[in-house]
Amino acid sequence: MDDRGWVELAHAPELTERPLPAEGWPVGPTMKVLSSSEQTGALTGELFLPAGYRRPAGHTPVQIEWLVLEGYVRVGTTIRSYGYYEFNPAGTDLEALTVDEGAKILFLSRSRPDFIPAPGPNGVEGRLQIDSEAMPWQGTHIPGPPPGIILKLLRHVPETNEMTWICANPPRWDYPLLEFHDCIEELYLIDGDIWLGNCGTMRPGSYLWRPPFITHGPFYSRTGAVLFGWVPSLLVNHFPDDPRRTVEENIATYESRQREAAAGGS
Repeated sequence: MDDRGWVELAHAPELTERPLPAEGWPVGPTMKVLSSSEQTGALTGELFLPAGYRRPAGHTPVQIEWLVLEGYVRVGTTIRSYGYYEFNPAGTDLEALTVDEGAKILFLSRSRPDFIPAPGPNGVEGRLQIDSEAMPWQGTHIPGPPPGIILKLLRHVPETNEMTWICANPPRWDYPLLEFHDCIEELYLIDGDIWLGNCGTMRPGSYLWRPPFITHGPFYSRTGAVLFGWVPSLLVNHFPDDPRRTVEENIATYESRQREAAAGGS
């Protein structure tokens, strides 16, 4: 269970860097924590690795994923720069990490990301290493929003429809509808801007962790936007007609539709 609550919006430029809240990492990393769970230590934040930082090979006993935002990181013998994405299931091997001039990384962990300087029990099974800058943009497969959204699908789990992605929308993109989802939605704005009618404007470094069934919108982007996103299950857009609709009202609507769908298919 993740007890992060509702974070909308957190603005990383306004937050203070603190030591990475994890054990085992060589001294040096700091983080602007955007959301966290007191129960499990799960967190999302901007991770800063200082010039000259070195971390040996090893593993974390929990799932982590990260995206390079600024600077260069040497992963093993390969230099990785802006847009490099890595996903590591719990217990998978991690190469040595070297940072020459400093780097900023968007870092996500599904429990406290302690580091153990020894090989992991799961080898490299399920690990992903992707240069997102080399990926082609594709049209989004998620119905609902008006035309213009394009997508780079970084990770998808068919059994659960858990998904990590980078998406973008063009300048003057206008989405005048309200919506809610029946799953958690996590978003971090990499570049540009997007106005969210329920909470303000996202700008570079803005972040949200939105629990299920919260009414949000409408949306407008003046300059265009590039966002990193994650959901734990299928992302479905439901469209209420009143910005004041509560979580309880949205749950009731969702459950009613589920019953109708089940009856129609029986």
